[in-house]
Amino acid sequence: MTPKQFESEMNYLVARHLAECFLKQGFMTKTEFRKIDDFLVRTFSPLIGKLLTLSLDKSGDKSE
Repeated sequence: MTPKQFESEMNYLVARHLAECFLKQGFMTKTEFRKIDDFLVRTFSPLIGKLLTLSLDKSGDKSE
């Protein structure tokens, strides 16, 4: 992993954690969280982020 890839990975993880905090506090819905996560994956192209997104899609949790 190059330093640039590592930085991108860390930026993704920090932004995703912040979004998760907003979700847990009720400031956003799961649908909004998924949209933000998709945006972050497109922006930062993280390897771990893609795996996290895939695991969310396979969980089948469609609730708001």
